[in-house]
Amino acid sequence: MDIGLLKVFMAVAEEGSISKAAQSLNYVQSNVTARIQQLEQELKTPLFYRHSRGITLTSAGQTLLTYTEKILNLLEEAEKAVLDSPIPKGSITVGSDTTAAIRLPPILSAYRGKFPEVEVHLEIGLTDQLINAVLQYSVNGAFVDGPVEHPDIIQELIINERLGLIIPETMDFRGLRTIQDKTLLILNPDCMYRLQLEEWFRDEGFRLAKVMQFGTMEGLLGCVKAGIGFAVLPVSYFNKLNVKDGIRCYPFPERYREVPTVFVRRRDLYMTSAFHKFIEELKEHLPEALCCGARASES
Repeated sequence: MDIGLLKVFMAVAEEGSISKAAQSLNYVQSNVTARIQQLEQELKTPLFYRHSRGITLTSAGQTLLTYTEKILNLLEEAEKAVLDSPIPKGSITVGSDTTAAIRLPPILSAYRGKFPEVEVHLEIGLTDQLINAVLQYSVNGAFVDGPVEHPDIIQELIINERLGLIIPETMDFRGLRTIQDKTLLILNPDCMYRLQLEEWFRDEGFRLAKVMQFGTMEGLLGCVKAGIGFAVLPVSYFNKLNVKDGIRCYPFPERYREVPTVFVRRRDLYMTSAFHKFIEELKEHLPEALCCGARASES
């Protein structure tokens, strides 16, 4: 199989359309159609179902897509390995959820100061999105809620975050009874913060009343300040907020307060000098983090 055919196949599979794939590849549509037909003839099996809404992968196409992703990623890794230099250069992409991202500015600033030839991209997302991005090689590594149990992933760092209830300053807080009928304001409804809170609620004999999801931290904190509800955030995040007027933080009891944030990467990711130095910078600037990548890679 020709690599060029696999790249065309990958584009068609991702776009779900011959015409859209042709546009993304800057090919004429007939060229893309001919290449897909050539690949199907070589493999002696159809790779796509054709229908009025476009095309979808057959079971054989799904199998080929899995191997195509591995092949193309391996080629990219090989190129990185050949072109890698002892002096960090090029680019890296780091993922982070919103709360972990507050730790990154001083780290990124220090890193760019030491290695100005490296371009660092930051991708903000939810834990599930970021784990998938790591698995798909879209990001070099990411800060996510942990622990992450996956055979293809290594946890480089673990930071045990301590949780706190974020409430309006006007609220006379007297334990969970005060907020049992209030709305929990949250960015990710499936995050570990909510799970820890629910365990605390259950042990105290209460249940969460309502949950409201937000797209931005600014909107969430603004609604806490307005008295619409309460939130759960790491105490370290609250302490680093520039604007805390109108809100207060009450730490969770010791039994429920710790939730791990982990920095993860693919086990088979080629460690360029740029990314290796970035991880070193993380370890230097996050003294509270537990290093675990070496042990994980040996297991």
